[in-house]
Amino acid sequence: MNTKLDNVTTQYRKFNDNQALTEGQLNEFIDYFEDQDRLSRTRLSGVGIVCGFQSEYVELEISPSLAEKTSRPGDRDLEEIPFDTIAITQGAGVTTDGDLITLRKAGSKNSEVTIDFQAKNYRYYRNYIDVVGYEHFRIGGQQIPLLELFTTQEYTKLVNEGANAGDFKQVIDIRSSLNDKIVILYLESYSNDENPCQDADCDNNGAEQVSNLKVLLADSASVSELIAKGDAKDAIYKQHNTYEKLFDSLPNIQAKRVILDIEVKTALQLKTKFKESITAVADLSQGFDSIADTFNVSVNLGGQTLIDKLNSLLSMTTTGLEDYQYRYDLLKDLIDTYNEIKDLILHLNAECCPDITSFPKHLMLGPVGAKQELGQYTPLRHGFYNSPVTTNDDENYERVVMLANRFVQKINGFQTYIGRIKITPSNLNVRLGNKAIPYYYNVDQPLLAQWNFEKAKTDRAAYNLSYHTTNLAGEDFIQNPLNYNIDNNDFYRIEGHLGMPYKTALQNINDLKTQYGLAFDVIALVLDKGEKPGGKPPVREKTVSIDELRKQLVSISSDVSNRTFNSQNTLLNISKLDEQLRLLNQAEFSKEGSPEGITVVKQDPKKDDVVSELLSEFLERKSGLEHKGGVEPGGTIALVYYSEADNQVLADFSLPYLCCSKKDPAFLSLPSSKLCQKDAPIAMTIVPTDGQVKAFVNGTQVPAVTQSGGQSFFDPGLVNAIYFGQTITFTVDDDPVEAQMVVYAQPNVSVTTGTVSYDAPTMDENANNPDATVEFNVAGDFTGLTFTWNFDDGTPIQHNEAPANKKIHVYKLVAGQEKTFNPILTVTNTNGCSTVYKLAPLKLKGQSTIACLSGMRVVIQYRDDVDQGHVCNDATFNLKGNDIVIGGINPYPGFVGNIHLSNTGGNQDRGNHKAGTPPLSRYNEITITQAEAKQMASQSLDGFVEFSLECALPPSNRPPTGCHQDVAYTEIFLANATIPIYKGYPNGNFLKINPCTGVTK
Repeated sequence: MNTKLDNVTTQYRKFNDNQALTEGQLNEFIDYFEDQDRLSRTRLSGVGIVCGFQSEYVELEISPSLAEKTSRPGDRDLEEIPFDTIAITQGAGVTTDGDLITLRKAGSKNSEVTIDFQAKNYRYYRNYIDVVGYEHFRIGGQQIPLLELFTTQEYTKLVNEGANAGDFKQVIDIRSSLNDKIVILYLESYSNDENPCQDADCDNNGAEQVSNLKVLLADSASVSELIAKGDAKDAIYKQHNTYEKLFDSLPNIQAKRVILDIEVKTALQLKTKFKESITAVADLSQGFDSIADTFNVSVNLGGQTLIDKLNSLLSMTTTGLEDYQYRYDLLKDLIDTYNEIKDLILHLNAECCPDITSFPKHLMLGPVGAKQELGQYTPLRHGFYNSPVTTNDDENYERVVMLANRFVQKINGFQTYIGRIKITPSNLNVRLGNKAIPYYYNVDQPLLAQWNFEKAKTDRAAYNLSYHTTNLAGEDFIQNPLNYNIDNNDFYRIEGHLGMPYKTALQNINDLKTQYGLAFDVIALVLDKGEKPGGKPPVREKTVSIDELRKQLVSISSDVSNRTFNSQNTLLNISKLDEQLRLLNQAEFSKEGSPEGITVVKQDPKKDDVVSELLSEFLERKSGLEHKGGVEPGGTIALVYYSEADNQVLADFSLPYLCCSKKDPAFLSLPSSKLCQKDAPIAMTIVPTDGQVKAFVNGTQVPAVTQSGGQSFFDPGLVNAIYFGQTITFTVDDDPVEAQMVVYAQPNVSVTTGTVSYDAPTMDENANNPDATVEFNVAGDFTGLTFTWNFDDGTPIQHNEAPANKKIHVYKLVAGQEKTFNPILTVTNTNGCSTVYKLAPLKLKGQSTIACLSGMRVVIQYRDDVDQGHVCNDATFNLKGNDIVIGGINPYPGFVGNIHLSNTGGNQDRGNHKAGTPPLSRYNEITITQAEAKQMASQSLDGFVEFSLECALPPSNRPPTGCHQDVAYTEIFLANATIPIYKGYPNGNFLKINPCTGVTK
């Protein structure tokens, strides 16, 4: 046999130009890459059957048309019909020597084959003798009987090449025994002897490497014997076949439920219910022994057998604390671990370094006709054994061993423990390793190392949760997990109450529930109330003895001082003391004050409101009680005790819903879950309507709940600044509710109105712009803030601006008018809280039109050197502003008109010639007085003045052509200005202007 990976080539040579190559160099080159391919398949992909290679015997009914042909053996058409053949579908597989095997059909050359087909049908067989000496077919050096299968085409070719036809038989002859035949694909590999080179041409010589695929049949008994006693061992198949047989042999086990009924009325009957649920112990012992043997797990139980140890733990005959519910829980835990191991056994199909000698040149396909159905195991058929790089199953072996060791550790670590009540967050519908470790186990390092595979693998075994925290991680979120996020936990383990007086247990659980804000209810169920049929129990006077109280305190103190290990007795003494204190709370005390000023403060009567109901009556109206060792969020845990005289907790059960409390279910609804510091108080919807609401931040009460008219309100203004941004939780009558609130701080800045400025002071008679520029100043921490300005002047509101220390705004004003503005700044932070700052009213007055008009100059002239041809005695005009004649300082007293352009020397010619101009030119200049400005301003509602130039002659003296206005070249100058705001030849109403801004219409 030519096994390739027995010796792996690890190097090859790099060739040089014109190098004479030897056979060793070329073979070394080829061997290196072939070995790498084989190693890649076996180490990085896997070995075994990948897919396909399903076999069946094809047996078809013969139609009448074929009946005659069956009497003529060798008929070609008949030979091509695939009945009475063994059909094998195409498939793929890898041997442990790295050979990739598929079915083949002969090609045009001996060295070529085709593989693109669905199946091959084998009609003939003959005895097979393995001349290569493949050890996997031999026992003590002797080959087991093997048959080689041939298709019709292969048979015909062999006969034509000289094979003896008498050596071949048809498979129909062995049809009755085919179900007991195992199909084997065998890659017959060998090297032909090398032919010496006889001449100069040696290109076609060399040792031929032969790989013939043989399809063989063998009896199942012979193959089984090969597996057990063969000269070569198929260690991989044998190991995985052991897992398959182990799985099939393991008994199916499930934990029985504890189902209560109305007939359970005594402590013994309750205990019997648990005892009757402890079943399948023998099957569990037998199954786990098989697992431990297969995986070489040590079951060291202090010299006891597993069955004896289990029987002693689960017998429920122990003295002391009646912890039978936890012994039942132990059995559930063991069964859970057992089933987890069983589920993993069929997922161990991974081989890191598959043994090369397991099946180096063959694949077993299983019996002829075996059905490859989902979930069905086929004996004597290689599976596919993955490389770890392609699957996560490589860790499953470690998981199985860890789980088996945990099974043993739980048995050895079970303990009867008495301690204070604790609540531990856990999970419900998950594997045991993902739950908190119960308190009935000794949580030592060996158990922690086996509890959770993922945490143990990442060196975080100490980060499991448990009642016992001594050996856990020191971080507070492990030591006190209820102070941290428990969103991923859907169960609360409640432990430490067993054997404790039920009232004490109820009080402790309720205190823990309130302390950590946990949403579940707790009730007590009694087996026997001690009432006689037909009558009421006699009423006995209850007394409180101070002397008895002192004795009980001394007894408890003695237990603590002497470190007495009988914790249950100490708890009973505490319970008795608690009962006496409850009676004392009901007593009436004298109201007269004492000289010492003693004040008696009684306990809130709500804290003595213990819910207790007869179990049988409860079961008549409620169902679904399950023992789980705790309770789900939103559920109810029920503590069961026997009677008021014998009031220790015997067991606990739970319901998945809130139930049975004497109080109405607590409920609180808020219209919003987020408020700002200065928001108005919001009304709260409460059930019960008269319930007392309290607000808390991390357990500290926040005095933000107020009452008014029988309605409860939440006032964010009462929340201290240190709690801004933190989650506020609520209770109603001390019961936690789901409602939550977050209060955020308001933004806080200071804003003031700064300077107000104009182009010139208002009182300046030369001021010419009525608008005011106002500066606003803002100070404070602007982090995360935006500003929204409303200047109250009709301009668009500027939303969500980036904050700045200064903001400048121009108010558009009307000259002479005063207006009041109310600017507003709204500051908003990232939490959506806004503060509105209303600034002081801002009074602004537009600069006066009078001031702008005073001193305005109007120049009107005839320019003979520019406007030639004017010779007239009728050019007399009146200059008006808002229909008021403007005279200024009248230079022409007693004459009609204030503008004179006549130049003929007649009665209208005033001789107003300006030096330096042509003789016929005439010049007029009027400066508006303050009195005239007031008159004009009084007629201006919008700050504009309308100027006009009108003929001043009486209509009877006017020439037909008018007063020659077209030659009156006019210029208007604002006070102290050198550039006119108007120039031209006016005609009638020629200009409407705002004298302060220069804007014209």
